[in-house]
Amino acid sequence: MTSAVSSKDIEILRYEDRYQLQSLAVLRQSFFLHESVCIGSEVNVTPQAQDDLQQVCAEVLAGGVTMIARHTPTDKILGVAFNILQTLKHQEGASYFEQFRDTKCTTDSSRSVLNYMIAMDAKVNLFEQYGVSCFMDIMYLATLPTYSGHGIATRLVEQSVQLARDLKNGTIVLESNDRSPPELISALFSSNISQRVGEKVGFTFIKEVPHSETYATRREHALMFLWQPVWTVDEFASRNHHPKRHGLYSVESCSVSRILKKR
Repeated sequence: MTSAVSSKDIEILRYEDRYQLQSLAVLRQSFFLHESVCIGSEVNVTPQAQDDLQQVCAEVLAGGVTMIARHTPTDKILGVAFNILQTLKHQEGASYFEQFRDTKCTTDSSRSVLNYMIAMDAKVNLFEQYGVSCFMDIMYLATLPTYSGHGIATRLVEQSVQLARDLKNGTIVLESNDRSPPELISALFSSNISQRVGEKVGFTFIKEVPHSETYATRREHALMFLWQPVWTVDEFASRNHHPKRHGLYSVESCSVSRILKKR
């Protein structure tokens, strides 16, 4: 049953440490139980795997770019966009996800999820494709099931885009100053719901990957999306030799709407 709350009582803000337990609880009550890759990897029935992946997210929270949805009357966290900054200099040698998989994952299920994420990252090298040194990745997007239908995921993604803009423009400066500001935002949306969010916010579809490549029992497709919030239309076209299309650019010829309606 969906809880009745007013949208005006839901605030989207940058993550604060006092909300760590609540933010991680959203994952355990939503993402780990219902997300396609988590089900395919049996994370949904493996508590220790959930502990492993929760540790990944706890480390991501420290990066300062995660967005949370808070119900202001009760101070309850209803949804989270776990965002991470990916930088070119951190891609030399083993990636963060590879290091975590090899040193901190204790179950086959959690390793399977990390392997999936690593494989998806390898499908499109955004650093080479777009000539950038840093991008923001919406790693996990989750809303408590009882609060679905209130547009929380859409607002979390919209505000993640705004945060990337603010970082690029210098309006917001992270405490850790060792990373360049993001020039792109990427997301791997693995469900029809999150894919519709990407379409609604204006992300550009760049790659479709069937889950069956990794999980034989899963029929869904994951869609990679890209948001380009920093360059002007002409700058982006010049750098990447793509024609203009409604101010957005697609690496492949299919539009998001055609891909989504195909299934």
